[in-house]
Amino acid sequence: MMKNNFKWIALAISVLLTACGVSDNNGSADSSTETAESLRAKPWQSITPRDIEGNMVKMFGDDWFELAAGHEGDMNLMTIAWGNFGVLWGKPTITVYVSTSRYTNTFMERNDYFTITHFPSSMRDKLQYLGSVSGRDQDKVKGADLTAEFTELGNPIFAEADLAIECRKIYAEQFKPDLLPLQQREWYDHLGLGIHVAYVGEIVNVWKK
Repeated sequence: MMKNNFKWIALAISVLLTACGVSDNNGSADSSTETAESLRAKPWQSITPRDIEGNMVKMFGDDWFELAAGHEGDMNLMTIAWGNFGVLWGKPTITVYVSTSRYTNTFMERNDYFTITHFPSSMRDKLQYLGSVSGRDQDKVKGADLTAEFTELGNPIFAEADLAIECRKIYAEQFKPDLLPLQQREWYDHLGLGIHVAYVGEIVNVWKK
């Protein structure tokens, strides 16, 4: 009798996790095994922000996203592991953090929109490459063997991704050095890194594969 109770409890927990969207597949049956070629061949499906599946803490902190801003012929992208997904002023939002030292920061400043794209774990090497080189010196899209596509609003997403989120900037502010904890101030000083700017974007479009 006790064993049966444990069985039903385990089943109930499994159903609850599924209902809450705690999943690593981002809407795909097995996106972690997808190849660049198979994703290029898949069409994008439009979904709402509330339909985004997966644990955003894991997706930002472990999987990473690709942040891009600009338009065809004048754009840049970078790998990010910091970000927030939530609601602000009644709007679904994504917040990203970009150091003023990064080339992408200039694109974030002069454009009204940005996108983030998520890739399956089979393409980890692409994200590592994009996080280690600068768009000042080379064509990062070509170097990572990615295929840039452009939304109706003219913003870049990538055919090899399994999730794309398009955002309109609604607020931006740089961290204030005197308000940073001592450890973080020393971290910036030690690395010689420009202090990050927080960019809050209202989610205007979401697509998945």
